Amino acid sequence: MTQDKEERKRPQLRLVVNNPDLRGGRTAKGEDTGIPFDVLVAKRQELRPDFYRGIGPLHVKAYQRVERHLERRGWTYGLDPQHGRLMVIPAAEVCPEVLEHGGSPQDELLLFVADDPTGQGLCLCLEMILPFWSDDDAVMEEALIYAPIYPYGALFLEENRNDSYLDLIYRLSFPLYPPAPTERLLEKLFAVARYELRETLLGLDEFPEA
Repeated sequence: MTQDKEERKRPQLRLVVNNPDLRGGRTAKGEDTGIPFDVLVAKRQELRPDFYRGIGPLHVKAYQRVERHLERRGWTYGLDPQHGRLMVIPAAEVCPEVLEHGGSPQDELLLFVADDPTGQGLCLCLEMILPFWSDDDAVMEEALIYAPIYPYGALFLEENRNDSYLDLIYRLSFPLYPPAPTERLLEKLFAVARYELRETLLGLDEFPEA
């Protein structure tokens, strides 16, 4: 039972905002063991067996459907088997406006399949560390308090394990009924993500520079 609970935990997000010089004011807790995105892409075929090894058939089917969708759209992506089986996509592929509002080509969007909290079916989750930060926790908390409330996605704060700063994270989750996502559902997921990310970034532009 304990092992099942551990497997249902959301994967820990990696530091994806490439700003170690700016965020170097606090002592890092440990080295980031993440695989660089270009390596994930270049070694996708090599990493695929590890990515799919040991997961149930419903998870396999869901991930395979997502892979086909990403390939159909021509989006670059990588498979990360070391951090909770993450599909890693450049954020600008999903929401090009990221680059207009403080983002960079290094910003990543993470996609993963989790067990539904009800224990029935699966949940397709999308997360991104937003390109907004401050060494003042009060600024980060205020940004969260005054952020828009969306019908699908949500924002939350989480301490980054690499440098102890607070990250403002966007998360979008869709239940999968039936368990394998359809093309229509995936189109909707990414359309919602683009809209809500764009609106969030526009709102964050109103905050003082961090």
